[in-house]
Amino acid sequence: MSAMHLIRSGLVAAASAIAAACLSLAPGAAHAAPFPVTTDVNKAIAEHYLGPATESPAGSNRWDCRDAQGRDPVILLHATAMNQSANWAYLAPTLANAGYCVFSTTYGQASWSGNTGGMGNKERAAEHVAAFLDRVLAATGASKVDLIGHSQGGAIAQLLTQLPGRADHVDTIVSLSATHQETSRVGSITDRLPVRAPGEADWGPRHPSIRYVNFATRFDRISTPYQVTLMTPGPNVENTLIQDVCPASRIGHVGMAYSPTVAALVRNALDPEHPVPVVCGSDYPL
Repeated sequence: MSAMHLIRSGLVAAASAIAAACLSLAPGAAHAAPFPVTTDVNKAIAEHYLGPATESPAGSNRWDCRDAQGRDPVILLHATAMNQSANWAYLAPTLANAGYCVFSTTYGQASWSGNTGGMGNKERAAEHVAAFLDRVLAATGASKVDLIGHSQGGAIAQLLTQLPGRADHVDTIVSLSATHQETSRVGSITDRLPVRAPGEADWGPRHPSIRYVNFATRFDRISTPYQVTLMTPGPNVENTLIQDVCPASRIGHVGMAYSPTVAALVRNALDPEHPVPVVCGSDYPL
């Protein structure tokens, strides 16, 4: 190979690298440089639980984001006694790295809970999320969003759709170990997570225009018995037990938000026309 050919090849390679770098830095680029992902639950909570409620998990709240595939924006709703950054340190960057426009907020702060969300009045929390949804629609130009709720977040997603006109703004609700029916028990405590009223875990009627996808684990120690995290079957309801996909899995309630297995199932629920492989592995058992 001649010296001139080597020089030309080097210049082409350098130009390609520069172009790729510029693309990754472009505002709103759906496939920017990978956002940091962790499946280490203890590390995620230790690093972010005491942080500001406004701290966004990696990959989320990019207000100039545009999904190159035209998919709905995704709003993540955290669990009880959590905040957005600690709860979604895994799933937010995982979805963002897959090109989704991801958004999250800390909702339901009480006067005494500081930066911890999911502790206050749930109807007011749903109104907070409704205002956040409006902001997402305005920023992205989308007409609808998909909601992903972990534990109480699934209840807040449903309460949101009971507000006037809000069901029209939601395509799919994906719930991770969210209590949907009857009562939930933690030891001797009934209806702890989430609660609406004593003996009641009914978040309002389902809407025929919304697709409901519910993921549950047999080893849930918070929403128990785990069957309460499933919905009565219907044409727009999909219930999946993780152990039916990965029989050896002992994933727990908290671990549902940090699992590569669950993340793949979530991606397939959000975009069933472009499924990704679902790999079984070790997951957080609590």
